[in-house]
Amino acid sequence: MKFSEIVENLSADMEQVEEAIQDNFRSDVVLIPDVSGHLSNSGGKRVRPLLLLLASRACGYEGPRAITQSVVVEYIHTATLLHDDVVDGAEVRRGSESANSKWGNEASVLVGDFLFARSFSMMAKDGSSEILQTMSDTCTLLSEGEVLQLVNMYNVRITEEEYLDVIYRKTAALIAASCRVGALLGDASTPILNALSQFGVQVGYAFQLVDDALDYMGEENRTGKEVGKDLREGNITMPLLRVCAEATPEEFERVNQLVTHSDVISSEDFEIVLELMEKYKTIPYTLDRARSYVEAAKSALSALPDSTHVDSLRAIADYVVERDY
Repeated sequence: MKFSEIVENLSADMEQVEEAIQDNFRSDVVLIPDVSGHLSNSGGKRVRPLLLLLASRACGYEGPRAITQSVVVEYIHTATLLHDDVVDGAEVRRGSESANSKWGNEASVLVGDFLFARSFSMMAKDGSSEILQTMSDTCTLLSEGEVLQLVNMYNVRITEEEYLDVIYRKTAALIAASCRVGALLGDASTPILNALSQFGVQVGYAFQLVDDALDYMGEENRTGKEVGKDLREGNITMPLLRVCAEATPEEFERVNQLVTHSDVISSEDFEIVLELMEKYKTIPYTLDRARSYVEAAKSALSALPDSTHVDSLRAIADYVVERDY
């Protein structure tokens, strides 16, 4: 099953999600819907709402609360992107001018805050303390992940274990929460809740690792961001982390110098980094790690009874490592 088929099968629900996303942007403060809509309408894949909808259906729930909670997870994701672009000083997001470039850092941060607040308002109205607790814990992890990433900027000695902890908090936690909330809507048993949460964690790891690889091998017009953006911002991700782990002392020192001055790195110096990645096969290593996480994700679904919805969850896991943007 292709990703496009999954989207088509859920098209009626996703149309409701899109309508609810736009409706809940509404505010008397005109700048809020302008900034929110700029990013939300710029071509995101809506993976988190899709996973929530499929998880809820796999657990027997197809009601309107799934639409509301899909908006919640997408708003929280959008808020983190708005804040992330400010921290990174990003000028482009999804191939378009970033919100902070267009409206300034202050507007991006404050509208991100609005989206967090609106998300929690929607959850409060829903009335589920379990969902509220899940998402509160997740937002704490997201914040910690952002701070951990900031602490490790330009840190060429970061270990793989430390980097995976950043991924867990910054990316995997929200994907896992999307799956867990879907299961909560279906009043799933504890083993099913845990299985879907674990599925989401593994998919989240894979998703970020593929993003890491695409940053060095993708085409800018497809990925929507400049190739090598992570390096230029001082973010040490898996492909470069592995170079630093495998490099000779001389190579390591060269990479360290390039990372220290990565904001002004030349195309020639960037080629040196790519050559080292080729020498030590760090992009294939990163993608192999992503594939292993996808296999673990699909194995976690064995706790659920077979259904077309579970098949779709497996297909999304496969899509995560097959995508080229």
